[in-house]
Amino acid sequence: MVTAQRLRVKDEKGNRTRPEILGSWLTGRGNKLTVMARRGTGYASVWLDQQGTPIKIGYALHAGGVVREVRWEEPWREQTDTWKSQQRTQIVALVAAWHADRPEPREPAPLPPSVVGTFEIDGFRFAVEPVTAAEHVVLCLVNAMNELTPIADLLHESGRICGMVARPSWKAAPEERRRQWRAEVEAILLRAAERGAL
Repeated sequence: MVTAQRLRVKDEKGNRTRPEILGSWLTGRGNKLTVMARRGTGYASVWLDQQGTPIKIGYALHAGGVVREVRWEEPWREQTDTWKSQQRTQIVALVAAWHADRPEPREPAPLPPSVVGTFEIDGFRFAVEPVTAAEHVVLCLVNAMNELTPIADLLHESGRICGMVARPSWKAAPEERRRQWRAEVEAILLRAAERGAL
């Protein structure tokens, strides 16, 4: 019988998950087998509980919740085809259930309505967002989920840039790159001013 145990633990740095226990079952001879896997890989290991000591006896290669192959360590390679088939059935069920348990990827949120324009440089997307003072706008980096990270503050007069100050972690940006930002922001602000959006 398959048990649906889940164990999600972060490592000391908190940025990589340890292997999760996908589940355990008893073989026909009463041996307990356990499948473990780590998120973001196509590999799951199979362990035998031998009097309280786990011994790795095989592994499964999987993709998208589908087990592609199960391989056994010596001497478990010598087991009967029936035994291997029974264990594979359990492994397949656990991997599929584990994969189905993943949350659906989020759709990117729409950009805030306050954004007056966006542009791209070298594969990075930027947004221009006015703030409370009419002559102040913020240049933001846009991530894949359309979340904004402010990288520079700009002052303008009817769309013409008067000054730009990069945020502390962006002060090291090359001068040429900052000139590009300034030119792109000014073009967006001039168009926005023509539309009366500023």
